Amino acid sequence: MSSPDPFAARRQEMQDEFFAKLFLLGGWIGGTDTYKRTMWAAVPDVAIARACYTLTLRKGLPEPGAGSQLIMAGHEAMLAQWFHRPLRRADIELSGRWCRERSNVRVFPDYLWDAVLASQPGENIVLPIDVWGFPGGQTFLAGVPCLVFEGMGGVISYLEPAMCRYFAPVIQATKGRLMRLATPRDAEFGLRSSPVEVCNLILLLARYVGGGGFLTSNDTAEFLYPDLFKSIGTIGHEMMCAAQSFDRSLADAEFEMMDRFVSRMGTASLLCDLVDAESVGLENALRVIRAHPETDRVGIRVDSGDIASQCVLYFEKMREAGITPRQIVFEDEVSPEQVQKVYGLFRERTGLEPTMLFPGAGGYWWRLVHRDTVSAAFKRTATEDRPNIKFSNSPGKETIPGHVRVYARGETLVVADASESIDGEPLLVKLVDQGRVVYHESFQDQAARADRTWGRYTKWEPSPKVRGYLDRFQTMRVAEIAAAKKRLE
Repeated sequence: MSSPDPFAARRQEMQDEFFAKLFLLGGWIGGTDTYKRTMWAAVPDVAIARACYTLTLRKGLPEPGAGSQLIMAGHEAMLAQWFHRPLRRADIELSGRWCRERSNVRVFPDYLWDAVLASQPGENIVLPIDVWGFPGGQTFLAGVPCLVFEGMGGVISYLEPAMCRYFAPVIQATKGRLMRLATPRDAEFGLRSSPVEVCNLILLLARYVGGGGFLTSNDTAEFLYPDLFKSIGTIGHEMMCAAQSFDRSLADAEFEMMDRFVSRMGTASLLCDLVDAESVGLENALRVIRAHPETDRVGIRVDSGDIASQCVLYFEKMREAGITPRQIVFEDEVSPEQVQKVYGLFRERTGLEPTMLFPGAGGYWWRLVHRDTVSAAFKRTATEDRPNIKFSNSPGKETIPGHVRVYARGETLVVADASESIDGEPLLVKLVDQGRVVYHESFQDQAARADRTWGRYTKWEPSPKVRGYLDRFQTMRVAEIAAAKKRLE
């Protein structure tokens, strides 16, 4: 019988703490826009009415190969913002008192929150909300609602700022897929480019879901999720320059650090650009490799200058020296396009496949990671059984009315109303049931779904009922605009 895992208890504590950190300021309901309380104080009957809201990412990722495709990820972190644990009655009451007595805007939607508190005895309060959405790893198209929120409308409204943050894991999961398509080798991702530690963990999980990336230099990620991530580490510049002094050559100091590392560790990606990657560093790398015939796990790392040409240079110099092919890691914030450029030049110059080249990507995972990249929009689409719509003079910004559901029919995504019977595969799953998270799927299953669904859908269309809603609203809009303009004349 296997012995118990000595790390399991602490790992569970840290995972709980990770998601608890995302819970909005410990459950303070002020974690939203101020206009939520002014708006629902003005129309209390509307605030407590049953409603439907949707989160829609209106644009695809502007990178080659993405098109309008996006990959769902981030439920575990994003839902934790409001649903990690129940709210506390005392916190809600305190928030109301602050807003009425001390805030610059002395308004609070008492009718709304009194209704929530009256519906549940005790100190713990869960939000009367159901959430539906694409499961993790599901590929969908820009313009198709990806999450649906149903329940007391005023309470759902409070979620908007938090739920719009889905843009980050969705973008990063999609980037993970694009990198996977660019290279058969995993692109290692480190820690320092994230603004805070929790953002790095959210990113790594999304990257895994989207493209299966598992190599990282974040030790915390490996400890928390040892079945998902594997750590890798090698030499940094801080060690490489430590032997420098004015009474010895720069080359000797660099060689000493390379040699000491390999002698102690038996493996390395030699960092060759401390002095000059194409001369001093090249000579030292070849010297170290020759000096350690006991290991073939000593390779090269290039991360400044013309990295594509340097990959070719190092490969050819090692081949001329009779050294067996070694791994060459290339960095400098490489993107999928840069990976293909490096691979292409290598094929052109050597006539070989770049099987020994290994990309390391850092800043790429944070490029374009903001709401405007995908134009995330959280809008009301129904009140009770009445469809609602937000019109727009900009193409692609008109909301889809109704209690939305999404189905797959061949290569088409069908956006329908919940009341319809649709011939297709239902894609939305229940994520939250009356304020409690019910979605618990392994990250491996989510990553497998991304493999199955990427490239599957090429278009989307409204169902007959939703098309009817859109046509009727548009007819009303055109007629009323024309009438108003005539009166204004």
